[in-house]
Amino acid sequence: MNDILETKQKSETIRKQEIGESLLSSEKSNYNKDKKLKKKNYIITGLSISTALLAISTIGFGIGFAVTDSQKMQYKSELENSYQSNFYSLVDSVNNLETKISKTLNSSTSNYQRKILLEASKNASEAEIAVASLPFSQNDIQETVKMVNQISGYTSTLADKLADGGSLTDEDKNTLDEIEQSILSLKTQLNEFAERINRGYSIVDASMNIDTDSNDFSRSLSSLKDNDVEYPTMIYDGPFSDSVTNSTVKGLSGDNITKAEAKANIEKYFKSGASAKFVSETNGKFKTYNFNVTNSSDNMLFVQVTKVGGHVLTISGAGDDGKATIDMEKAKNIAVDFAKQNGIENATVVWSDSVDNDVYLNIAPVIDNIVLYPDLVKVKVNLVTGNIVGYDATSYFTNHVDRSLSKGSLTFDEAKAKVPSKFTITSTRYVLSPLDYNREVVCIEVEGHEQNSTYYFYYNVTSGKLENVLKVIETDNGNLLM
Repeated sequence: MNDILETKQKSETIRKQEIGESLLSSEKSNYNKDKKLKKKNYIITGLSISTALLAISTIGFGIGFAVTDSQKMQYKSELENSYQSNFYSLVDSVNNLETKISKTLNSSTSNYQRKILLEASKNASEAEIAVASLPFSQNDIQETVKMVNQISGYTSTLADKLADGGSLTDEDKNTLDEIEQSILSLKTQLNEFAERINRGYSIVDASMNIDTDSNDFSRSLSSLKDNDVEYPTMIYDGPFSDSVTNSTVKGLSGDNITKAEAKANIEKYFKSGASAKFVSETNGKFKTYNFNVTNSSDNMLFVQVTKVGGHVLTISGAGDDGKATIDMEKAKNIAVDFAKQNGIENATVVWSDSVDNDVYLNIAPVIDNIVLYPDLVKVKVNLVTGNIVGYDATSYFTNHVDRSLSKGSLTFDEAKAKVPSKFTITSTRYVLSPLDYNREVVCIEVEGHEQNSTYYFYYNVTSGKLENVLKVIETDNGNLLM
């Protein structure tokens, strides 16, 4: 999917002159800051490589220091796990960055653009940290480090401009479009490389195969030094901000139950039959009894039951392969019935997708024709057996309370008129949308399609303002909303 909006193409010379003129003054004022960042990147990357060399040296010379083979393998495994964690963080940051740039280009409200640009700045900074934490050869990543820290600064600068009452010019949008094209090249190769890691590729082994000033790991990711990628000329201006707030559990009530009662609830909820064996307790945000459960198809599931109220909180497991015996509609009914038995009333399916033999369903309560997105429940149903093999009600039991909601004065027609004209609108509905700073706002959700892309626009029913945009992302493991 990931289509790029068509924009007027400029020659490289004209583009650099125009962008350079508009940003010249800021370029001068931030020159020293950029130099410091480059120095920092060299130091951090150098330390990462040195750490890798030290760890591998410990492995290689372990016998001389009385380190056992088992210990050597443990050191190597721990380092590999650390590198893979940093690599997947890089993949996530780049994927999110491309989505944020795309959302900015497809929205027309300054407040929303500013919010998304600040998030893009954060994603770019996270990508820079992840790059610096991997054993890349410095010569192979210099341009990429420069690109991501410039993107972080540029998006932050545009956000500040919008905060001061300005708007995105055609030149700003052209630059963002060029950024997106650069990020797409990097994103594609990183996602392809992730598949190699899933198939057993070792970052540790590749990083130790050094030839002159480079190593196999760096050379494997050629887009980090791809001369065909066009990097827009931008300034660096570091500040960005975000806000993360922790929610308390609001949706649980009732008496504490015993382990025996929790076990009985599981065996009651699984109508097709199941046997549960207690394994542990959790005393975090949710206090739960945890069980290994064998269902009627001999699938092993891990199930958590809340101590307060005795509700199934999560189910984790895998279903069977083979020929489907139920269809999508039957799977939806199974999911909604299970949720109802688990204390979730008036729920309906608001999103569905299928991957191989499993159907993934998002269900939410609907009150007065308003979908309560904060109370979302995720369910996975196996089409071969008809059994539930995945379930997550943490959002519901975190957020669910009795609410008094208003549909405001915005009409469906007025909301549809706010969507950019290039989109074909296919549906509208009232939703309670969770936003930043723990806000919940009733919105009209408008589904729009443009070429091969699907977007969801959320307009505040009271103010009419655009509160959020979600884009459907197609992946090998199904569709996601971001």
